[in-house]
Amino acid sequence: MKNSKMFYGWWIVLGAAIILAVLGPATVAVANIYQAPIVADFGITNSQFAISNSLVLGVGIFLSPFVSKRLTSGNFKRTYIISLFIYALAYIGYGFTTNIYVFYALSFLVGYGYLSTTIIPTSILINNWFINKRGLALSLALTGLGVGGVIFSQLVTFIINNIGWRQSYMIYGALMLLIVLPIIWFLIKVKPEDMNLEPYGNEMNLDKQPGGKEQVQAVKMSFADTVTKPFFLLLVGGAVLVGIGNNAGLGQFPPVLSNMHGTATAATIISVYSAVGIVGKLVLGQINDLYGIIRSTLFSCTLLAISYFLMLFSSNLIIAFVMAVLFGMGNAIGTVLPPLITSAIYSQEQYAKAYGYVMSGVQFGMTVGSLFAAGIADLTGSYNYSWAIIMVLSILTAVSWITAYKNSEKYI
Repeated sequence: MKNSKMFYGWWIVLGAAIILAVLGPATVAVANIYQAPIVADFGITNSQFAISNSLVLGVGIFLSPFVSKRLTSGNFKRTYIISLFIYALAYIGYGFTTNIYVFYALSFLVGYGYLSTTIIPTSILINNWFINKRGLALSLALTGLGVGGVIFSQLVTFIINNIGWRQSYMIYGALMLLIVLPIIWFLIKVKPEDMNLEPYGNEMNLDKQPGGKEQVQAVKMSFADTVTKPFFLLLVGGAVLVGIGNNAGLGQFPPVLSNMHGTATAATIISVYSAVGIVGKLVLGQINDLYGIIRSTLFSCTLLAISYFLMLFSSNLIIAFVMAVLFGMGNAIGTVLPPLITSAIYSQEQYAKAYGYVMSGVQFGMTVGSLFAAGIADLTGSYNYSWAIIMVLSILTAVSWITAYKNSEKYI
């Protein structure tokens, strides 16, 4: 490894970033761009279309542990490629649907494909290849989500406007296969041992690195024995809160800001926190590498709590833009920290099993987050109650995860 011009793990990071840039936006950043034309063609309501998005995210609640186990216990690359074909072909299938019920059925397959080809395999690969610089490597890979969102939101909008929504699904699905399949086949190597290498930082004494002691602790018991321990329950519970804190804002900030400032200004504010989010992932990964999981958790949760507090005063345009910057930085917690808090507690051998349950928690929180915020607003007549409650939940996220980490120290 010392004689290599560049450690091969960084090629894994680059490949993962491209994969996420292509596959990630399809079910998140661009999903609602299809809403208006499909609602018009099918003669359905907006809420009926929104069910499909909930189905895509909801799959992860139940299947995340299965996917993690499948990727690590079987042939990783074969499972990855099969999942890619399921994802791409189901996405292409959207373009052939003639009613919303077939669309719903395909959404289950799209949800499985998204789950099996994006965050979970990326986190497993990074965990295999990096001990030191793990936070940086993961955050670099995850920036692909933001970059891809910018590219594909423009591309999908162009295709829908000029060719049609059905053709857009077909073209996007085909691009998934054309771009991602060669990367998985030729570039991705599951473990450094496959190339007679060691994980990055394996030869270092990480206890001497800033934050290093935190990153290498591991509970000394089987994973099955940990699921009844307080730290595991707090870990998964915190993951649920992370999902709520992320998706409540992503789902409900746009309509609230549009009502306050108009759609054009709201779009600018949304663009700000989307762009800042790319930088936020890199910053959070570096903070984790330098100062450890406790401080990186405090950093993110504090920014999220302040963001929701500022939403109470977001009728002021300046405050709304300040909120957007802080939310973009803090919202990185949803993708960057779940894998890192899991690897800070569990060994590499236990990681995939544990992370599957953590992802279930995050997916559950994301599935209900936007509905949670909207529901509170409907009951109380004001979104201010939603923002205040989620501000408290952001603080509780830090309490939950830090307590989980500290409690797990009893078992190392």
